Amino acid sequence: MARVRREQRVWTLVEVRGGPAGWAAAEEVWTRHSWNYRDEGTLGTGLTSGLSADPTRKAFRVEVRTPGALSRAENEAEWLVMSLARTHAIEMYPRKQAALDRDREVLARWRVHTTEHRPVRPDLELSSRPERWALWWHRTTARWSERLGRYDTGEIVSGPKDEASVLARIGREPDEELRAGVDVRPLDGRDGSRAVLRREEDQDRRLRWLAVGLITTETLTVLAGSSDGALFWVWAVCTAAAFCVMVTMGGRLHRTGGEAAGRVVVACVTLFVMVTALGWGPFGLSSGDSGMTRGQALLGPLFLFVGVGIGLLARRWAGNGPIVWVGPAVLTVSIPVLAVLGKILHWAYRDELDLEADGAEASGLWEAASALKLLTLLSMFLLVPAAWAVARHYHLVRSGGRTAALGFGLTALILVLEAGMLGLQSPKHAADALKRAAVDGRTPPPYFGIEPEWMCLQPTVSRSELNTKGGVLRPERPYIVFGEGQGGVVVWNVAADGAMTIPSDQVRTVPVGKGEGKTACPKAE
Repeated sequence: MARVRREQRVWTLVEVRGGPAGWAAAEEVWTRHSWNYRDEGTLGTGLTSGLSADPTRKAFRVEVRTPGALSRAENEAEWLVMSLARTHAIEMYPRKQAALDRDREVLARWRVHTTEHRPVRPDLELSSRPERWALWWHRTTARWSERLGRYDTGEIVSGPKDEASVLARIGREPDEELRAGVDVRPLDGRDGSRAVLRREEDQDRRLRWLAVGLITTETLTVLAGSSDGALFWVWAVCTAAAFCVMVTMGGRLHRTGGEAAGRVVVACVTLFVMVTALGWGPFGLSSGDSGMTRGQALLGPLFLFVGVGIGLLARRWAGNGPIVWVGPAVLTVSIPVLAVLGKILHWAYRDELDLEADGAEASGLWEAASALKLLTLLSMFLLVPAAWAVARHYHLVRSGGRTAALGFGLTALILVLEAGMLGLQSPKHAADALKRAAVDGRTPPPYFGIEPEWMCLQPTVSRSELNTKGGVLRPERPYIVFGEGQGGVVVWNVAADGAMTIPSDQVRTVPVGKGEGKTACPKAE
């Protein structure tokens, strides 16, 4: 059976019908999934004495292991039990679910060290100043030597200070007596702090929300800074409210104590991010710059959401088995797909200008760059798996739900079509820019390795022998030349508003001067 990542435990009261055969089948399935369970007797007796009695139905107390967040984990437990009932054809029903909070306390850590190096306290008060100075110096050097780890024994203990001292004296051997001459020094700076940290997962959860709040406050700040009139005051009020929420959250990072320090630290960090986003800070943008744009500010939360979603998806797959076959499958499919993506933009560009494929070629490096541009546009498709992973992590949708699958599928289709339309607009805009440059006599813009340039075309044969395709050659004026292929020299003919091909052996290309398209070509000698 595939290994599944289980992060939460949910107490579930499961009713199983079908008599002894159904009960045995349910117990076998729970054992296979490493779920702890206890038989509570038939329905209507013992724990379920208030329900209708039925000797063919039994109640079991089951500890269901579920992936994802603790919030709404009872939903996932219900879905898992119902899924197992359908898969194994067992008539069992989840009657009650309650998530079990098994968070862990963050204990202070201490390093064990010896104490023989410490100076002995004199029995009598030292009378001379040199002796007192020498004692002070010995104590200071001993204290700093301990802090630098010179006398460490290679042992670490955890817990409060008094318990850590007791644990430090415990020997390594089973029958060894309690040791003397050892003490502990703090490893995490919590020896004299009055603040008590929250439990591990609770602390991580609050830090994650602080990160989300920081990105949100930054986005609202930029939106307020780039707005005018009434809209400015709307975003300003939202920014002030977000700042107040951040400061409040900073005061709740510890279980007890540390409220003022938490508020001050979070307020300073938030203010620094706000002024940097506006371009005011010393580490902000360059002088004279107005700070982040709206697009940049809005992309921050989007990238954060996609990154978190893909991370949750990878973690779920890593524990569920699909990563074993998804990784090689994606790698196998991506190689030909990338090869095709690298040519799509060039195909579309040549199609817009009616160019031959061999007359306007690009190197493989530029094809890779064009594929990267398409992949950047297609990256909006990542919103779908990211949203699905976040929804599954917080148990908002069930695995295999038809409604959710249909909704996500339609959203993915819309995003792919939108990305495709945006991608195909790029070659059209580039072709239109080249046509305008040809009419105005300006420098033609390059497009992913296709670099057209102004050239004068001097026939090497008489005009009656010229075998042009797509128009009539006028040697007195320059043309935009794309390159030379098997069919000949490919140029853009403004008069015909299309591409023109001239055999290579019938024409000679001569670079134009600085006037480019406005330069008159010299007569052939």
